[in-house]
Amino acid sequence: MSAPLASRVPGSHPAPDSTSDTPRPPSDERFELLLEHMAEAFLSLDERGRVLRCNTRAAALLGVEAERLRGQAPWTAAPGLMGRTLHERLVAALESRQPARFLASLPPRTWLEVSVVPVGEELWVLATDITQREEAQALVEQTEKSFRLLGERFQVALDSAQMAVWETNLATGQVFRSEGHDRLYGYPEPLATWTHERFLAALHPEDRPEVEAQVATVFSSQEVKAYTSTFRVRGVEGSWRWLTSRARVLRDGDGRPVVVRGAILDITQLKETELALQESVRVREDFLSLAGHELKTPLTGLNLQVQMLRRLGEEDVSTLLRAPRVQARLDAIDRGLRRLGTLGDNLLDVSRIRHGQLDFIFTTGDLSALVSEVVARTEDEARTAGVSLMSFIEPRVVGRFDRLRVEQVLVNLLFNALRHGGGHPVEVLLERFAGGARLVVRDEGPGVPEADRERIFARFEQVQGEARAGGLGLGLFVVRQCVEGHQGRVYVEPGPGGRGAAFFVELPL
Repeated sequence: MSAPLASRVPGSHPAPDSTSDTPRPPSDERFELLLEHMAEAFLSLDERGRVLRCNTRAAALLGVEAERLRGQAPWTAAPGLMGRTLHERLVAALESRQPARFLASLPPRTWLEVSVVPVGEELWVLATDITQREEAQALVEQTEKSFRLLGERFQVALDSAQMAVWETNLATGQVFRSEGHDRLYGYPEPLATWTHERFLAALHPEDRPEVEAQVATVFSSQEVKAYTSTFRVRGVEGSWRWLTSRARVLRDGDGRPVVVRGAILDITQLKETELALQESVRVREDFLSLAGHELKTPLTGLNLQVQMLRRLGEEDVSTLLRAPRVQARLDAIDRGLRRLGTLGDNLLDVSRIRHGQLDFIFTTGDLSALVSEVVARTEDEARTAGVSLMSFIEPRVVGRFDRLRVEQVLVNLLFNALRHGGGHPVEVLLERFAGGARLVVRDEGPGVPEADRERIFARFEQVQGEARAGGLGLGLFVVRQCVEGHQGRVYVEPGPGGRGAAFFVELPL
C-alpha cells in the first residue's frame, strides 16, 4: 500500500516503505488517530479562515459538531466567538502569516492557551484548556489578597491596641516581629534587625534581673511552657514605658527550647491609671486620718471647756455668766466652734468645687472694713497661740467682690500662718495697686520651698517634710478657687529677708 501524497497532509513527507510484518494504518489515518487522542484542540484553517480539519476536542470546545464545523470559519459556525480575542488574533495571524501564542477565553468561563503556526497554505491552531489552572491561579491570587487584607486588618488591630507579636528562633537567632513592635520601644521606624541584647539594654535597671531570671528558666527547666513578664523600657526619646509580654516556648523532642513566640502590649496608660488610683487611695487614707485629727482637736478643747464650766457651777452655783472665768471658757468654746466651722466650710467647698457648683455673689463693698473685721476676730485666736498679729490696712479700698468668699480666703490664710508661723509675728497688709487690691499675709515660719510653691495650692497637698506639716491640705486649695472665681491670682514667695512665707492675693476691683 503506497503512502499518501504530501498534499493530503500539509507539512508531511512521504513515509518510507515498512519492512515490518505488523500491518500499519495509512499515514492519514495515523494522523487522524493522533488528533483524536490529543488532549488539545486542533484546527487547520485555509487562507480564508475556513476549517479544513479539526478534532473532537476542538468541536466540543466550540460547541459545534465536527461535520458542521468543517468548511466554515470557526466564528461563523460559533457566532459567540465573533469579536472576542480568539477571533481577532486568528484573523491577525491569517493576515500576517506569523506564528503567535496567546490566551483567549470562550463563553461562559473557559480559558485557552492558543498556539498558531502557519504550515504551507494552512494555519494550524492548537488550543489547550487551562481553565482549571487559571481558576487555581485566580484562587491563589484571591487567597493572597484575602491574607493580605487580613494581615492589614490584624496590623491595624495590633496598632490600635498598642500591641505587637514576635518570634525568636533559638537555633538560627532570627527574630521576627510585627510592624509595630519597634514603635513600642519608641522607634518611629522599624529597625533593620532586633536582638535580645538590644531588648536587655532597654530594660529598666530594677526590672532587668527578674526578666533575665525568667529567660534563664526557659533553658534550665523543661517544665516552662509559657511565661508572662511585665517590665519598663526606656524609649529612644528618653521616657519610660510599661510593657507586658506573654510568650509560649516550643521545644524539640529532647525538651530543648527551639522557638519562643509571644505578644507584647503597651500598658503604660494602665499602669499610670493604677498608680494614680493607688495614690488616690493613699490620699484618701491620709485625708481621713488628718480629718479625724483636725476635728478631734477642737472637739477635745470644747469638751474640756464644757467640763470646766460644769465644775464652776458645781463649786459656786451663784457664778454669773458674765463672770470673767465663765467668759474665758465661753470665748474658748467660741474659738473652737469657729475652727470647726472653717473646717466644715472647706470640706463643703471642696465638694462644690469638684462638681463645679462653687457660687459667688458679687456686691460693692469696703474691702478695708472686711479685712479689719476678720483680723479683729482672729486676734483672740492669735493671743491664745502666743502670736502677735499686726495689720497694715489702707483705708477705703472699695470694689465689687463676694464678701463671704474673700472672708474665707483671709481666714484660711490667717489660720495657715498661725499654724505654721512657729509662734513668730504674723502680718496682714492690704493696699491698692495698679490692677486692683493686694492682700498679703506674712509669717516667719520655715517658709515654703520653691519646688512646693505651686503644688501646695492643689487639693490635699502640703509642703513635703515636717516643716509646715498639719492640716487637711484643703485651705490653700479653697483659697485659690475663691480667688480665681474673682478673676484674681494667689501665689507665695519668701518673706522679708528670705524668712517665712508671704501669701499674695491680687483681686481686680
